[in-house]
Amino acid sequence: MKGLWQGADGAAEEKVDPVRGKVAKRLDRLPTGDVLDWADSVGSGLAKALDDYRKQATPESLLEARRGAQSLLGVLDVLSRREA
Repeated sequence: MKGLWQGADGAAEEKVDPVRGKVAKRLDRLPTGDVLDWADSVGSGLAKALDDYRKQATPESLLEARRGAQSLLGVLDVLSRREA
């Protein structure tokens, strides 16, 4: 996830979530149609993880939802670079 995090010295630092970065790197090589198909699949997985969390709030279901959300942000990064 890109965002401002507080570093050890108290200064704001920009970091990228490792899942988001890995996804973007892998998807960069795929055609746009394949990237969108992959995003559809991940989006379904994210919805399922959130539904699982709704039924029983566990750290595992929340982690799975977070990974799905970060993966979708990686997709948006790839698509944004292609539009630039």
